[in-house]
Amino acid sequence: MTQSILIVDDQKANLVALEATLAELENVEIIAATSGPEALSILLKKSVAMVLLDVQMPGMDGFEVASYMRQRAKTRHTPIIFLTAINKEDGYLFKGYESGGVDFLFKPFDPFVLLCKVRVFLELDGQRRQLEDALKKLNQVKTSNEVLLRSVGEGIIGVCLRGTITFVNPAAEMILGIHGASLIGQPLFDTVIVTTQDSLAINWQETKLYQACAQGRAYHTDVGAFRAHHNNLLPVEYTASPTHSPSGQFDGAVIVFKDVTERKKIEEQMHFMAQYDALTELGNRNLFNSALNNSITFSDHSGHSFALLFMDLDRFKQVNDTLGHDAGDELLKEVAKRVRACIRDTDQLCRLGGDEFTIIINGESSERASIRVSEKLIHSLSQPFEIFGQELYVGASVGIVYYPQMGKDASELIRNADMAMYQAKHEGRNRYRVFEQDMKVQVEESMALEVELRRAVENMDFQLHYQPKFDMRSRQIVGAEALIRWTLSGKPVSPGLFIPLAEETGLIDSIGRWVFETAASKAREWASRFHLPAGFRMSINLSVQQLQDPRLVETMSEFLQQARIPAQLLELEITENLFLERTKINLENLAGIRALGAGIALDDFGTGYSSMGYLAQLPLTVLKIDKTFVDDVEEPQGTAIISAVVALARGLGVEVVAEGVEHADQAERLTELGCITAQGFYFSKPLPPHELEVLLQQQFQLAQSPPLDEAAGGGH
Repeated sequence: MTQSILIVDDQKANLVALEATLAELENVEIIAATSGPEALSILLKKSVAMVLLDVQMPGMDGFEVASYMRQRAKTRHTPIIFLTAINKEDGYLFKGYESGGVDFLFKPFDPFVLLCKVRVFLELDGQRRQLEDALKKLNQVKTSNEVLLRSVGEGIIGVCLRGTITFVNPAAEMILGIHGASLIGQPLFDTVIVTTQDSLAINWQETKLYQACAQGRAYHTDVGAFRAHHNNLLPVEYTASPTHSPSGQFDGAVIVFKDVTERKKIEEQMHFMAQYDALTELGNRNLFNSALNNSITFSDHSGHSFALLFMDLDRFKQVNDTLGHDAGDELLKEVAKRVRACIRDTDQLCRLGGDEFTIIINGESSERASIRVSEKLIHSLSQPFEIFGQELYVGASVGIVYYPQMGKDASELIRNADMAMYQAKHEGRNRYRVFEQDMKVQVEESMALEVELRRAVENMDFQLHYQPKFDMRSRQIVGAEALIRWTLSGKPVSPGLFIPLAEETGLIDSIGRWVFETAASKAREWASRFHLPAGFRMSINLSVQQLQDPRLVETMSEFLQQARIPAQLLELEITENLFLERTKINLENLAGIRALGAGIALDDFGTGYSSMGYLAQLPLTVLKIDKTFVDDVEEPQGTAIISAVVALARGLGVEVVAEGVEHADQAERLTELGCITAQGFYFSKPLPPHELEVLLQQQFQLAQSPPLDEAAGGGH
């Protein structure tokens, strides 16, 4: 039996060298071509066992030739070994393999290596031709051709009527890692095919494979398992087709199989991706929906309730906006770790997307467990995170519902849990709320309020009131704090209601800028009209989003220069909780504000977490003592705290302002403790600008001429 090899190279010297190397092969015909088109013309007329194909050829290169070969049924499975003198990069090799190549040889190649590779493919071609001839004799020409075309590189095992292995091709040996000689003569189901039954007890004629082939049908499975080297189990897909004797009697089967290990891995990966979140490896929305429906079904049968928790991070958007999505992703992974530590293995934790997480708690004590878990979550997530060297604080809001008390199906449970979580955010964040029926009304009211707030922002339909600060010894005004007010349908809306909503919806940026520009302009106007005392400052509150704006200082500076407002007239207030987020951008913005000449006040001092150790890191000019401590100033504990704050402020070289002073006794005691400046209803409530101007006129003479145009200079 003569076999043909086609060699293709545009250099005749290379063809001569190849022919000389292959000359020692017996019963082999060497056919040469000097171009791609010539090679394709030969392949149209003649069948070859394999092709040795040069890559770099003018006109049509080797990759193009291979591509055309793969488009024709006759040459689709003909082995191709590429020959090339250049480029061993992976991308180049992948292109060759994608074109249908089975191997690469780089010039100059070792003749021994070339001959070894050629002999392997000649042997495979010989096996193919022998099997094809045998099947043709059995009047299965059509079936055999289909099997052979599908079996290039696939394992083939032949068995006789008794189920004994009679033939094993090289591909089968390679896939199984077992020499064919050790399999010949062995029962198929004892040595190769694995079933769920004891293989030694299997009756060959009772197997599905035998019964199908005996009836003239092919037997196929894509979830089979074969025994491989060292008795390892190998996932395979295989088809068994019946064979017949020359007289037409059924006499065995041919089994064609392939290793599907990689396919199984891909299927498992796709299943994982369909059910799990790639970032946190928690269940995703699909798994959550399935788990929730399963819990409902189990609850209906067992009569046991279960709890559903909806959790949302409180300041995740700010992290993404300021530090980028990579930092946000790292934060989510750290959050997932902490949440896992707060729940049991039997609880189902999922991430729905963004910063939304769900927890399903099953069991008889699910209601108590839900409260305990929520408290642990809030405590754990309120602790600082270190992300890319930055210390961050986020916190979480949690909504809780119980089935079946708070929802008759999955959609109602989800909707009510979301409402409870929203209510927790609305009430100040970093807390949990159990769903109540009246929350629906509250959510509807909040949604309506959001619509009105957006309309108000379009026209900046707000007002500023100003609460004066007093020197408690002289009772003179030494500054003022700008406080936003909003009236809707003739009724005032509490800032505690609409400011959190503005932060949540992102409207706070526009509102904050308007407050800053309006208050700064008013400070300049008053400085021009009145002989204000030295050090008079207008206090303006900064939100988290404003402080984390990379262009904050630049924007402020541009406005102050254009409006000719001295920055020394201003004091920016940050809350202690905001100050705890000591991110790089926060610290840079505070330093930039101070460099402009504006003061920086720390509001609500003493109500946060371990602030004392961080004070030296900020360019503060003022500490504001929270009202909760002022209320206790006449008690020993309150006295001790305020004395400590005053001493700390003196050590840091900053001023102290007491907030919420409501009684004469408080003012007197604060003065005795060394706190000189205060604001509160005892001195004055927040006033519209024209009312505060009356007080300023009473205390300070009107200026004869505006002094600020010269003093403003560059706006610093």
